[in-house]
Amino acid sequence: MSIAPAPSFDPAALHRESIVFNALDCTPLSWADETYLGKLAASGVTAFNHATVVSQGYDAAVASIVGWQRRLAETDGRVFQGRTLADVRRAKQDGSVAWFVGFEDSRPIGDELWRLEALHQLGLRFLGLTYQNRNFAGDGSGETANGGLSRFGRSLVRECNRLGIALDLSHTGERSTLETIELSEKPVLVTHAGLTRFVDSPRNKSDRVVRELAARGGAFGLAAKSGFLSPDGLKGPTGPETFADNIDHLVDLVGIDHVIIGTDVGDERKYSKEGMARVRRLYPEIPIVDDSLNLDLIHPVGMGTPADLPVITDVLARRGYGEDDLRKVLAGNLMRVLGEIWGEAA
Repeated sequence: MSIAPAPSFDPAALHRESIVFNALDCTPLSWADETYLGKLAASGVTAFNHATVVSQGYDAAVASIVGWQRRLAETDGRVFQGRTLADVRRAKQDGSVAWFVGFEDSRPIGDELWRLEALHQLGLRFLGLTYQNRNFAGDGSGETANGGLSRFGRSLVRECNRLGIALDLSHTGERSTLETIELSEKPVLVTHAGLTRFVDSPRNKSDRVVRELAARGGAFGLAAKSGFLSPDGLKGPTGPETFADNIDHLVDLVGIDHVIIGTDVGDERKYSKEGMARVRRLYPEIPIVDDSLNLDLIHPVGMGTPADLPVITDVLARRGYGEDDLRKVLAGNLMRVLGEIWGEAA
């Protein structure tokens, strides 16, 4: 899609008036202070899937959920725990924010399916099948064996379908991803990833995955990570236009109805060279930083904090995306898919 003339509508006003559902925010509880709440308010976000757990065990996962629940109780209703799409609509009406529990890994479940139901009762609504490494469910995208789903993983997919938990394949290996898409009786999500069309990393997703995902009703969320978006993303500053280039490819590939936003942007205060060195050591296949550990290059310029969601609406509007299309990308597509998974009307 070529650069279009200035839009006939005000992108900032559209963003304020629309439901905005970010498919992935990764801010740690330690940074969930008033400063962070101010960034949420500035973002115009109505709801978000929160990476409450990455690869911790069951006890730590329960403790994390409860810790966040206690923190939300201190916000006087400005941010509250969401469990249904009705909560998203209520948040928009009230001017509050609905926070949804999401895990980036099924490690807290281990090989005990009963834990999934217990976590669902605590509010778990999004479940990453794997986080880079192999677990009881199958191979993550960091595993060169690309071994696919395990027998337990197949049971886990079916149980997520039964309970109404959205399966997230962002960190899952190619074969595991394709097998999950085929097996699942409900649509699945990639909430935050890039495209191998632009950066040939195992952390990104192939055109084949995107097509199969869309063919079964799922949706793809693009992460705002420079190294995911451009082969030069970790060599120098990347702008929002590069993010829009990736969106254009998704739309050309499967249409606007399967594109969502999952920025994978946490409070910028969480990033440190020590932390990124650990990520580099544990997951060298993730192109979030290179050996220089340049924190300024992690996100496209102007897209580095939870407050920056309006930049996405603006850059896509300037690309020629209309109001209806933008509403789909901001929330409509995700809510449609979640409605099918959760058994609700979108």
